[in-house]
Amino acid sequence: MDKTLVVLDSRILATVVLLLLDLFVIGLGSFIPFAVVMFAGYVLLDRFSNVRRVITLGGIPWLAVLVAGVFVAGGVGPVAFGIDYLFMFCGFLTAVAVCGVFFISRAFYDYGYERGEFDADRIVARHMIDRLVEHPDDWGTVDGDFLEVEGALNRVRDRQRAAEQALRDESSRKDDLVTYLAHDLKTPLASVVGYLSLLHEAPDLPVEQRVRFTGVALDKAHRLDALIEEFFDITRFDFHDIVLTRGYVDLNLMLAQVVDEFYPTLSEQDKYAEISVPEGLTVLVDGDKMARVFNNVMKNAIAYSYEGSTIRIAASRADGAVQIRFENQGDPIPAPKLKVIFEKFYRLDAARATNRGGAGLGLAIAKEIVVAHGGQISCESTPEHTVFTITLPE
Repeated sequence: MDKTLVVLDSRILATVVLLLLDLFVIGLGSFIPFAVVMFAGYVLLDRFSNVRRVITLGGIPWLAVLVAGVFVAGGVGPVAFGIDYLFMFCGFLTAVAVCGVFFISRAFYDYGYERGEFDADRIVARHMIDRLVEHPDDWGTVDGDFLEVEGALNRVRDRQRAAEQALRDESSRKDDLVTYLAHDLKTPLASVVGYLSLLHEAPDLPVEQRVRFTGVALDKAHRLDALIEEFFDITRFDFHDIVLTRGYVDLNLMLAQVVDEFYPTLSEQDKYAEISVPEGLTVLVDGDKMARVFNNVMKNAIAYSYEGSTIRIAASRADGAVQIRFENQGDPIPAPKLKVIFEKFYRLDAARATNRGGAGLGLAIAKEIVVAHGGQISCESTPEHTVFTITLPE
């Protein structure tokens, strides 16, 4: 059917048939009617496929009858005039009959095809409802004719269950984390209130003791601020609405600024940071968001590195991309955990204490921002070192 339609839809064939019919039926002797019919017929067949099909289907048998009439009329003699018109009329009827048979057959074919699709869809739908809703765990109803459909249904069911389980796990981690953070807010807040109360109630405290109490209150206030920031991260960060404002950024300068922000923390823990970035190395990124990526990765490197160790930061250009590496020395990350450290609300330390780990959003946020830039972030860990690698397109 498709091959037949390709032939019938040919503009060249329909034009040739129309020209021959025009010559036989009207002739060049009546040039104006001949030209009008030819022009109108060509316009119609050029725009409408059904017109091309009618001309080709009806014109070919009509021409065949007319040609036969020419040969018959040539041997009859005096009655040739009447025979011409007889064959003209028979040819026209033949053309109408052929076109009618074709279009009626095509209508029956389309109806049968649609009805077959409807019946097949109904059978498959009935089978799906039976397997998914009515008897999801009854393997005795598996029909050999539906093995492929059965396999597809099982894959869909497995993906749905995995997605639902992932949502439940994420929701559970988030709820637990909110509970833990709410509980941990009380500790630094109680310390701040307690030490400030001592300072208020005993204005004659020795200077050294006053300085110590003030320092403790300040440290706890900073801790309280960090915990509140974690709450903001949980409630305000939308992983699906990252709008980038790109510009060329000097990586050497940006990474130096990130390290400077952590100088007090590094000094307190007797840790060091080394930066190795070629001069003039730039990358097209959203500076503010990429600074947050570097900040989160650096915070993680500091939190999980040994005291007195050095955190090495390096950047280089290779294969049309820029790679930034954060390397620290600390306890190795187990292989199973390497697969989940970029998930939301996952914290490397299993203990709920937030003195070291945050809400488990830092690396997840970093990954989403890097992916939004068209890049990748990965982690590898050995007993010697842990390396976070960020790859960004130039």
